[in-house]
Formats: sequence, structure tokens, C-alpha cells
Amino acid sequence: MRIDDVFEQTHKLPTIPRIVQELIDSFGQDEINVGDIASRISLDQVITAKVLRLANSVHFGASRQIGSVHEAIIVLGFNTVRTLVVAAGVTGAFVNTPGFDRSGFWRASLRVAAVARALARWVGESSDTGFTCGLLHNIGELLIRVVEPDIAAKIDRSVANGGDRVQLQINNIGFDYIRLGAELARRWNFPENIQLALAEQHGTPPGSRLSGVLQGALVLSQAPVGQDPSETVALLPPEVLASLGLTPEQLATGLDDLLHSGREVEDILV
Repeated sequence: MRIDDVFEQTHKLPTIPRIVQELIDSFGQDEINVGDIASRISLDQVITAKVLRLANSVHFGASRQIGSVHEAIIVLGFNTVRTLVVAAGVTGAFVNTPGFDRSGFWRASLRVAAVARALARWVGESSDTGFTCGLLHNIGELLIRVVEPDIAAKIDRSVANGGDRVQLQINNIGFDYIRLGAELARRWNFPENIQLALAEQHGTPPGSRLSGVLQGALVLSQAPVGQDPSETVALLPPEVLASLGLTPEQLATGLDDLLHSGREVEDILV
């Protein structure tokens, strides 16, 4: 199968709300009309409901009921609302696949996204872009399940018996979830730095700091609870640390705070 064959199945392909694309386009903009964006977010009832649910959650300790996206931006800040809208739009773009743990999939993706957001902020990258990379890192896997559910189930069984998912996908489909996810991001018109980070997430020295952020987040998000920070950091390849401009000692010092960020978003979205 060719990748183009996947994208010719238009009736199965996910689409994201227009407002999500607009918000992703705004990542690198210095001047943003927040009021206009809030009004456009409000036109999507599903996303608005999730934004208001987060704004009124106990975690944020709102002193009064928040009733609009405009108020939510005041309470949470524009960047937080933007991150939530992007996450809600992406997670809602895919239909449920029978026999697949959709909730578990998105919780794992959001966990990587939260770590990537914190790590990106730490090293001077856009935290929103880092979050989006983490959220999308496995999106190709979900797309395979949509277009080839039987093959995906067969690969799952082989992986459970010790097989390598990437190689199995290449052998059975002709490409892996990494390549497919990067291509989906391209067709969704996501920025090139996000496309590159997705393409470089596995087995490739990071060609940018953002790629290093995603590779680092993928390793760090899998760290066992209670593991010594220095042992966790030691799992990172030297070239990833180099791309981030961090020493092992610096990363170990701030690792605990980094790994415990962003859990509230998981509960709202899945």
C-alpha cells in the first residue's frame, strides 16, 4: 500500500475544526486578536463545553461560575485555552474503532503532550507547539486503525508476542505510523517544524530543538513512578540532551516538576 492510498479514502479520514487550524497557525504570531478568536471558538459547541468544564474545574479554583469562552480566557489565560481547543479538536476528529481503547490511547498521548509542553517551555521553545507535537506523535497509529482495522489488530497480536511495531507496520502496510502521522500533519497544513519533529521522533538524531523536545518527552513520560531522576535522565540519548542544551544534572534537578504537569487536561478530554 502507498501512503497516497490511505488519503484517497476520504470518507474515512479525520478532519479538524477550522478554529483548530487557525489556532495552530497563531503559534508564531506576535499579535493575536484574542476577542475575535474567543468568538470563533464559541461557535463550536463541543469545544466550548470542554473549555468551560476546564475553566470551572476545582483544579483552577475559580471563585465564580465561568459562562463564556471570553471569561475562560481571563481565568485560564489565552495559551491554556488555545492548548485545550487544539487538544479537543484533534481528539474529537477520530471516530471510535471497535475493540480499541480510545480513552487509553488519548490519555497516553496527552501524557506525552504535557511533558513536551513543560520541556519546551524550559528550553525556550513554544510550549503550545511542544504540546501539539506530543499530542500528535502517535496519530498515525490511530489513522492505521481507521483505514486498516484488521491489519492493525493483527499487528497488535504480534507486538504482544514481542514483535516490533514499526517493522511490522512496514512489512504489512508498506510504511509505519511515524511516517503516516507526519504526512497527516502536512495535509492538515501544520507548521513544518511540527511535521519534522513527528518524522524524527524515533531512531533519528534530532534535527531541531523541537525534535529533541518530542524525543525527550517520549522517554521521560514513560519513567516509572518513584524512579531516581538521574536514572530516568540516563535513558535519554546524548544527542537528545545536546539538542535541548541541557546537562544531565540540570534535567535531573527539574524532572519531578516536569513530570507532574498537565494532568488536569487528561480528565477533561477523555
